[in-house]
Amino acid sequence: MRDLGKELGIRGSSLYSHVVSKDELLVDVVREAASRFQALADEVNGMSGTATQKLSRLVQGHLRILVEDPHQAQTFLNEIRFLPESEREETVAMFDLYQQTFREVIETGCIGHEFRPDLDVPLTANLILSLLNGTTRWFNSDGILDTETLGDEIHQLLTGGLGPVSKADLT
Repeated sequence: MRDLGKELGIRGSSLYSHVVSKDELLVDVVREAASRFQALADEVNGMSGTATQKLSRLVQGHLRILVEDPHQAQTFLNEIRFLPESEREETVAMFDLYQQTFREVIETGCIGHEFRPDLDVPLTANLILSLLNGTTRWFNSDGILDTETLGDEIHQLLTGGLGPVSKADLT
């Protein structure tokens, strides 16, 4: 609270007149982030299009959430373990629901032969989310690479792999 107060230009103890406890503040930050991720999942679940297009939207949207408010996203990703038990269980359930959207998109892509049919769907979803969440450690939105280009590169890597681009792909 002291650090937060310093950042806001007020005494840490003064924050308690606005917030009941550190737990309440953490719960609010985590719930807000969870709702942003869930809104993305709801959008993707409601859109028409191929699994490839839906995966692209998930990648782009997830990165945008991470970049728009990196502190909130980091808190959501890293501080869930410090939530009171009931809120932690609720938040984990929300994140599981969000991950389910990734699994469903991947499964649909496997069934429709957009993606390899032999993929381990839960593992693939976890690897994609780990890749996306890991960008918070190194990506700088003010750098030479913008969020959309990063999303495009990640999506291309996920759907095209590391193989060489064929001449037909270049035309």
